Amino acid sequence: MSTTDDQAAEAKYDYKADEDMRTDVWDENLHVGYWSGPEDTSAVEVATDQLTDFVIERTRIAAGQRLLDVGCGLGKPARRAAERTGCGVAGISDDPAQVKRANEAAEGAGAAEQVKFLHADAMEPLPFGAAEFDAAWAIESLVHMPDREKAFRNIAAVLKPGATLVATDFFENVPLDGARKEAVDAFLGVASLGPIPRLDDYPALLRSTGFELVEFLDITENTHRTYALLLQSLYDTEKELRADHGDAVFDGFVKAFKGCAESLVPRYMLFVARRSADS
Repeated sequence: MSTTDDQAAEAKYDYKADEDMRTDVWDENLHVGYWSGPEDTSAVEVATDQLTDFVIERTRIAAGQRLLDVGCGLGKPARRAAERTGCGVAGISDDPAQVKRANEAAEGAGAAEQVKFLHADAMEPLPFGAAEFDAAWAIESLVHMPDREKAFRNIAAVLKPGATLVATDFFENVPLDGARKEAVDAFLGVASLGPIPRLDDYPALLRSTGFELVEFLDITENTHRTYALLLQSLYDTEKELRADHGDAVFDGFVKAFKGCAESLVPRYMLFVARRSADS
């Protein structure tokens, strides 16, 4: 490996090995915030809950039904869904440490009977029965999955016919070049994220994996404030972050978030899909 490659490797942040950095800089909700418009001045912890609520509404999940949380993180969105709707939730993560913390938080909130988390990888067959769930969501977890096709097929296998899948994801709507491409490359590289798909490819991907696209929303304008706030949070805790994670990681995050904040990339979507009855 060359010196340049060594430096690039050192600059990558291992989100699985160090979850605390993300919660310290951002929130226990490990996803972007949602603001209704310029007049919405909600704090980060409110804005991230607002995105969760936006997703919950579109699942149409109800008391007595079961929701699959694909890429559950630390479990805060799942607990919120259970509290607001009365549904049962099974969350999965391929990180045992996340699963442990999510279950501990559910127990601490008195929700352990209603919300449970398991160690599982969505790109492998899931540890559930066929047609076990009434709805599923994937909140900002697909970008961590190199093969979305496998993930969608495995999710479809455990959903009831006609069940709803709601997901948020990053996307490209036009080929990127120049500063916009540099911003996205920095964003992906610093956190070792997977590929960002072209928007035009998504409908066919869903159809081929057992889903019908019901709704697509480009919510970039409502979520993009995230990067400026992340950048400010980095600067506010710069001394501690440099000491704990090193200059390469800190500078890599600053470069990534600054580029994203200035260029409106990567774009961010929410889609609703329905599990096909005949697949």
